[in-house]
Amino acid sequence: MLMSGILLDLLYSAEPVFMVVALFALLRARDRSRFRALFAYLVLRLVSLFVLEVTLHAGAIFQVSKTAAYLWYFYTYWTLYIAGAIAIFFVILELFNYALEPLPGLKRLGLIAFRWVACVSCVAAAASFVEPGGKGGQMLSACDQLMRCQSIFLLSLLFFLMIAAGRLGLSYRSRVFGISFGFGIMAASNLIASALLLSFSNSHTTHIATSAISIMDTVASLLTIAVWCAYFLQKEPVRHAASIPVTSPLSRWNEIAMALGPGGNRLAIAPPASDFFLQDVEKVVDRILTKNSLNVAS
Repeated sequence: MLMSGILLDLLYSAEPVFMVVALFALLRARDRSRFRALFAYLVLRLVSLFVLEVTLHAGAIFQVSKTAAYLWYFYTYWTLYIAGAIAIFFVILELFNYALEPLPGLKRLGLIAFRWVACVSCVAAAASFVEPGGKGGQMLSACDQLMRCQSIFLLSLLFFLMIAAGRLGLSYRSRVFGISFGFGIMAASNLIASALLLSFSNSHTTHIATSAISIMDTVASLLTIAVWCAYFLQKEPVRHAASIPVTSPLSRWNEIAMALGPGGNRLAIAPPASDFFLQDVEKVVDRILTKNSLNVAS
């Protein structure tokens, strides 16, 4: 028991050390301007660890009861957790922006969809506060909702980069991919933690699950930061030009998105008189693209 307690203390103490190393690696790589949201997230995590450590020993420091000290720690922890979740949303947006730079049309539409889904996630999490139950349970429900939505976002981004990285001019040694891969580890851990919390109902098993989740979350955090450090300490390969064939659906979707953008031409489209609505829409889009090509040629 003594040995396991020492190992757990070392595990928890390693997290702030890893955070400092990650910040140093990010600054050393001179990528702070490109990854501002990630830098802010790392600073927030480091400050959160310090604040939580002080709050954990609030009973001895401020001479308050154990109940009051627990409530301080509970609400401080989950408030900082929500702040970290919001920061991660901005990191995802930052990575998405950089990854889709060669496709400005899809980038614009993707950002609109991203903001819409993020707003829906926040509304769903906020709805947990109006459900019956204690304030603590409501906050846990809101955090669990944010955790799952955020994890799905991160895993979706990682899968997208794994599939399309080569065509977007990115390699698996790119820092964008490395940051996404690190967050993928964290997202998988969060989904498992969410499933464990839903699986256990009585107080004894919940306590055991919470302890296991705490260890798993710390290990996942250390692995995530280790991946980031490895990517930031090595030289990043130069990003190549995007290699997307003209006949590729991705290229065509980007052209359509550009044509439907703020600067695109506008056409009045009458209601379809036949059942072939999709064919009619495709003809209209072809006319828009042809008109744009003629304008560029002239």
